[in-house]
Amino acid sequence: MTENSQRLEEILGTAIVEYTPNAIKFTGLSLDGLEQLLASGYTTENTSYNAAPTTAKFIEFGRCCVSMGAVATFDGVAFTCQDADVVIDAIKVVGVQNLDFAGEFVKFTRGCDEIEVSSQRLFAWWD
Repeated sequence: MTENSQRLEEILGTAIVEYTPNAIKFTGLSLDGLEQLLASGYTTENTSYNAAPTTAKFIEFGRCCVSMGAVATFDGVAFTCQDADVVIDAIKVVGVQNLDFAGEFVKFTRGCDEIEVSSQRLFAWWD
């Protein structure tokens, strides 16, 4: 395993197990973890997966969640063909206290392929 792969495992908090020959799937990445991926060059602010928001938009929304007392986590794929290129394809938010914030989530996730809005969690996924 390369040093690059080891660092990626540390940030993702999971062992790298092949999802496909050239990619790994990860779930439950924290906002701090996503910011570390960006700072470490595993993704860029403008990286996005299909119709999903960019990395910068996910970070911005994650910070908004924190300011509202909620916690956002992110799922995605790390493509390992060359240097890792990480994309986010899902967001989950728990701890939402304000129903208006659920409306902000719906706006943020416009164009997603699947959405769940309940009192326990907010979830959206892009395919």
